[in-house]
Amino acid sequence: MNFIQVTRSSIDMADIFRADGKIYVVIAVIGIVFLGIVAYLMYLDRKITTLENANKE
Repeated sequence: MNFIQVTRSSIDMADIFRADGKIYVVIAVIGIVFLGIVAYLMYLDRKITTLENANKE
């Protein structure tokens, strides 16, 4: 299987998702995961900042 066949196969899959309306579910799941990662990083940043300030005193 060469690169062109693999690429065309993945495009067909995207077309099927788009036609069925499932592409919105995929985008929503990716968005939720991304927002979860961002929220977790913000939580860690606040926690590290608190620890750094406590260490300075």
